[in-house]
Amino acid sequence: MGMNNHADRDAIAQDKGFIDQFAGNEFFRMGAACFLVSLMNSNSTLLAVVFQRNGHNLHDVGVILSFYALPVITMSVLAGKIGTRIGVLNTARAAMFLMILGFMSFHLTRQSFYGALGSRMVQGIGQGMFLASIVTYAQSRLSLTRMLYLTGLFAACVPMAQAVAPPLGGYVLNTYGDGYFFLAATLPAIFGLSLTFGLRPLAATKKEAGVSMFAALRRDKALPLFTMLVYGSLFGFVGSYLAAAMEAKAVPLAAFFTSSTLSMFISRFALVKHLDAMDRQALLGSGIAAMSIGFVLVALSGQSWPIVLGGISFGLGYSVVYPVISLWMGEGFGPAGRAGPLALMNTSFNIGLFAAPYPITFIIAEWGYGTAMYILAAMGMATAMLFFIRFIINE
Repeated sequence: MGMNNHADRDAIAQDKGFIDQFAGNEFFRMGAACFLVSLMNSNSTLLAVVFQRNGHNLHDVGVILSFYALPVITMSVLAGKIGTRIGVLNTARAAMFLMILGFMSFHLTRQSFYGALGSRMVQGIGQGMFLASIVTYAQSRLSLTRMLYLTGLFAACVPMAQAVAPPLGGYVLNTYGDGYFFLAATLPAIFGLSLTFGLRPLAATKKEAGVSMFAALRRDKALPLFTMLVYGSLFGFVGSYLAAAMEAKAVPLAAFFTSSTLSMFISRFALVKHLDAMDRQALLGSGIAAMSIGFVLVALSGQSWPIVLGGISFGLGYSVVYPVISLWMGEGFGPAGRAGPLALMNTSFNIGLFAAPYPITFIIAEWGYGTAMYILAAMGMATAMLFFIRFIINE
């Protein structure tokens, strides 16, 4: 009887999209941990403001922000191997710990150029291991029943923090000063890390996880990898310079950050579950185009309401791209074998996210924030056109 009850509960869980009766709890606990750590990390949108207030010039700020790319990209490449060696769950915990340590240490190093670089390196090592490990673990808890929908909800945990962190972080920064800013930001992340203890580790064979990243280097994965580079570059501007650009316009940060994140999260609840039947090319083209249109609306206006519309457009596009491409990259691999392809995908994403801010610094210095946003939007629209052309040809 007990065995039947156990099997029945597993069957019910599988109908809901999870591998067994315990997987749903593990999925949502990892999602909560992801959100709380991302809440801390989303305060990085204010680092440009903090560093400028502490006497660093624009060039030095660009170097500090872009230096992050070196440890992030390096560790993104190694994330699959690290997961094979110590386990995906332990990799996720190590990533969270290093991100917390690096961000908290800015409390001591923010006035020093080289000290800030050191803090950025520790934070970046953690960031490089973070996305691939948490998404791999989350997807391992899922059955095929609602994979896209639940992956989309999980992926929302990272940008959802953008709705809260920049406005709240800006309030703490302006009210209490940067002495309290970094310490306050790390408290939710510490609690998030604690939620990962007690989760079941992901069973994986070394053979499957060890070769999958290189197996993902094939022609049919080239376009999603390039798209993740563009996608990361767009989001990288949001994380590095949009707060400073909006301060220059004297527009409240919530106008973009809250509207874009609420738009993204609501669309993932309401729309993503209907996307399985849609053509992948049209879906991704529409997503990248919507993000680009959002940038244009923000660059054009100095008033709040068009920027709110830009945030809504950006959020709608952002909600689609990551879950669709993560499933595209994982096609043909088992649950344990997805760590490598997802590490490769996140390496491309991280190059755009963290390496792009440095060359963009020169564009900002020469022509301003608006021109930088127009250039990024044009790059996004060109990528969207590739998908639309493929969609028309396939039709």
